[in-house]
Amino acid sequence: MDLMFALILAVIIPMIFLGMILKADFYQVGRYHIILISLGGGVIAYLFASLTISTLRISSTLDPLTIKQLIAPALEEGLKGLVLLCLLFRFRFTFSVDGALYGFATGIGFAILENFEYAIHTPSIPDVLLRTLSANLVHASSSAMIGIALGIFYWRKTRSGWPVLALGLLLAIGQHVFFNIMVERAASPMIAIGIAIFGVGLIYLALQRGKKQAQGWIKQKLGMDDRVTPGEAAAVDRLPGMDDLLFPVLERFGPETASKVETLLCLQARLGIKRKTLERFHKDDRTGNAVRAEIGEMQSEMETVRREIGVYAMLFVRGLFTEEMVSIWEGIQVKVREQSALNGGQKGGGLWSSLEERLKSSTDT
Repeated sequence: MDLMFALILAVIIPMIFLGMILKADFYQVGRYHIILISLGGGVIAYLFASLTISTLRISSTLDPLTIKQLIAPALEEGLKGLVLLCLLFRFRFTFSVDGALYGFATGIGFAILENFEYAIHTPSIPDVLLRTLSANLVHASSSAMIGIALGIFYWRKTRSGWPVLALGLLLAIGQHVFFNIMVERAASPMIAIGIAIFGVGLIYLALQRGKKQAQGWIKQKLGMDDRVTPGEAAAVDRLPGMDDLLFPVLERFGPETASKVETLLCLQARLGIKRKTLERFHKDDRTGNAVRAEIGEMQSEMETVRREIGVYAMLFVRGLFTEEMVSIWEGIQVKVREQSALNGGQKGGGLWSSLEERLKSSTDT
């Protein structure tokens, strides 16, 4: 029973970590099929690493401690980096956030299979929990560092990219080596967890930096050529906190329309990022053509979503996302709350009904 529960935890907790990092992908630039491929790549990397390390332990004269503390971390990070390199050239991720997401997913795939082996030999629930809270995050954050470095390296394509790539690899291997040394010395579990949190913190900072960079690209590249109004482009900047801004759409048109509006804004955000990417790689035929194809798909999808939202709702949304309408709506919201309190909590406080009655009477006259 303990073994079964340990195996379940070995999968569920790492996937929760992956879900949390995907939540930080504010503009949804990570493509889910590549996330799944990254998970599979991490599994393959683990199989190769496990086979190589087992062979070294049996056939080499190297000290087992040296293998565990130095060779294994370098080998594992190198194999995960190789998976990311293959993804880079196959799918052309050109944004540091892409690299962080796919790197994190690769590390999670690696960690899940390693968890299985650990749980089978040590089916202790506390031990498995400690491992998922420490070693799993080290694997995920270290490969995310390599992914970020690869994304920046590919973007720059100059000599200035090499130091970034070297730094990413050194940080990833260094974190892993330090973690293994601390674990081997039977350090406090809190130290192991602290090392893992440090790595995740670096990834979070990188994602925040990528978000700010993307906001600049969106402002620069989105415009009427894509049927995106200045108000919509400004709203895209506020995507990480869209719940409040979309509340009037939710109240007026329902959750389905509000969800489609959010989807449209995410598509617009990704379109702005891809337009900047195309500007950077317009001389690279292979990458440029791939980005053009993605832009075409996004434009088609945006048109489909606009039709599903409808003309009236789109007019409402575009009016709502002007600065003047935001101020007006905030005032209306205050009135709604006041009316709701006076009317015993009636939804909307009767405000919309009053507005509709006035519009109707003015029409009749």
